[in-house]
Amino acid sequence: MTSQIIDGKVLLSFPIPFDKNETKYSELKYKGKNYFQIVKELKPTFNFEKCHLDPDIYDNILEKRPDDWEACFGQEEAALTHLMNQKVKVGDVFLFFGWFIEVENVGSGYKYKRGASDKHVIFGYFQISGIHDTSDEIAKYHWHPHSTTRPSKPNAIFTALEFLLDTKLPGYGTFTYSEDLDLTRKGYSRSKWELPDCIKCKTISYHNEFSQKKDYFQSAMIGQEFVLDADQNIAQWLIDKVKKHRTND
Repeated sequence: MTSQIIDGKVLLSFPIPFDKNETKYSELKYKGKNYFQIVKELKPTFNFEKCHLDPDIYDNILEKRPDDWEACFGQEEAALTHLMNQKVKVGDVFLFFGWFIEVENVGSGYKYKRGASDKHVIFGYFQISGIHDTSDEIAKYHWHPHSTTRPSKPNAIFTALEFLLDTKLPGYGTFTYSEDLDLTRKGYSRSKWELPDCIKCKTISYHNEFSQKKDYFQSAMIGQEFVLDADQNIAQWLIDKVKKHRTND
């Protein structure tokens, strides 16, 4: 199920179905509706009840939060191994992207916008404050799905810093939609990207020198994360995006 760009501005990241989790789509809220209602309007045959809320970075997506809640992101098995092999550490930043398509409220409910194309869009960010990978550490984040339903090894929960990159900006958050958050090059299929200038020519995991084509960057069809070494230009690019597009939710 694709995530939604609602009325041209809201990036509603849609968690994947996962029956072993406790969180229900009907518990996730957006403007008086729950996610289950929204997705049923878009896809009436959808019949999954529970979901995997991860990354958990939307502050007010649930009406009730534990008093000790904080933003978290979980990873396991091959995806986590890739991050560790790439030396991901405290202080590094995740940029979350997803598969989105535009929808609009037509009065009777949400419908896919006519002529809209699906694309990859950056919807959030998260600077790492801790990597928790022992059973005792993971258990502290009892609200997160990786704390209760992941007997597999390796398994870890990442937590976020209070502030981003030595600024006073929050250390995690989500974005309001803007075309400058699009990864997909306009007019191309979603895996064909237009990278920001500050990222072009950088070495990106799962990619090689042949990934950059004449008119686009061909993103890999494998892996959950792509890793690169950032520099000051990339850091400033991120800070600018957060200042301009971070939601207040």
